[in-house]
Amino acid sequence: MKQRFCCLLSILVLFSLSGCGSAEPTLDPQDQASTAVAEAWFVITQTQAALPTSTPVPPTDTPEPTLTPAPTISIFPTLPPATIAVAPTQGECNQVPPLEPQGAQVRIEIRNESQGSVNLSLGMNSPNDKGECVTYSFTLANNRNENAANILAGCYWGWGWVEGKTDSIAKTGSQLLCMTDTNVIYKILVTQERVEFR
Repeated sequence: MKQRFCCLLSILVLFSLSGCGSAEPTLDPQDQASTAVAEAWFVITQTQAALPTSTPVPPTDTPEPTLTPAPTISIFPTLPPATIAVAPTQGECNQVPPLEPQGAQVRIEIRNESQGSVNLSLGMNSPNDKGECVTYSFTLANNRNENAANILAGCYWGWGWVEGKTDSIAKTGSQLLCMTDTNVIYKILVTQERVEFR
């Protein structure tokens, strides 16, 4: 009887184990995607690790050639070098205005009558006595309101891009806007084609 019981128990254990072993575990799609990404990164890192590294070639110590100066023979008398006064160029006067200007300042009022919005640049033609030579930028709305500002005293060129029903360029042309008197408020007018005093 004991043998039959053991045999029966063995058969039941085998059936229960065989029933458990036949079911395959399933992964949800998120786990599958994470596993695929991890495997891809593993392959990439292994590929990068297998690439050869470039080793820099050590520099060679090559001495510079020494030049022997040739004897000089002076037939003409030695003259001091000539000094030439050079006028500043537009690039030298295209500096950003300083936060605390050193030179004298004047007050300006700009009025936009161009029938559009204007991006206006006023640039100094030459440096002031402190060596400051700057370009100011103003954005003027599409209206007739006046914009006031303090700028360094000097002579300025004006150039503005007018955006409106008809785009155009306003400029001073050959006439500079000289504003040097600190007791005067200079009034500037911007039209579709001109930047001038009003």
